[in-house]
Amino acid sequence: MTSKSLVNYFVAVSELGKPPEEQEGILIEVKGQGGDTQKNREKALSIIQQMWSKGEIEVEKFPDGINDDNIFYVSSEAPKLKSSSATQESQTVLPVVQGAQEIIQLTKLQIEVQETAAEASPYVEIIKTVLERNRPLTAEEKDLAKDKKYGKTIEKLGLAIANQEEYQEQCTGNGHLILNAIAWQLSQETGRKI
Repeated sequence: MTSKSLVNYFVAVSELGKPPEEQEGILIEVKGQGGDTQKNREKALSIIQQMWSKGEIEVEKFPDGINDDNIFYVSSEAPKLKSSSATQESQTVLPVVQGAQEIIQLTKLQIEVQETAAEASPYVEIIKTVLERNRPLTAEEKDLAKDKKYGKTIEKLGLAIANQEEYQEQCTGNGHLILNAIAWQLSQETGRKI
């Protein structure tokens, strides 16, 4: 079995009364093991309540206050979400939570592509030569190409790029709801400092 991440993500949805497509939220990072546990939910709620009480979040952003019902777990592995409210457990994923999930997954896929591309960088000249057919491979290039690692790395890069493109095509575009919340938050902080 794989171990759970040491970082868990939750979204504090600001106005639960709004239609799901209009809801916004604040992405909260909680350090700890276990994923969607009561302890991690309490940490997420505590973080958002501290931000609110310190004035880092405007009162009107959460007109009904902040409680367990506002906290939604963002799973980077499963498309389902769990809310602390028993009546909301069967609810479909809120757009803002879905946007957070997509951002997290797209980030993971981007990192995978970049890391695999770095692994494939020693093979760039071989690939160019094979594609352009403008010269024979050197003895060193032939040795590199015969290594098992060559084929596995090229295939791994192709799969990583395909996975990234496929996921990107399936995204809802709800990641902008998180960007909107970040932009709003930053504008409030900047406005306060002036």
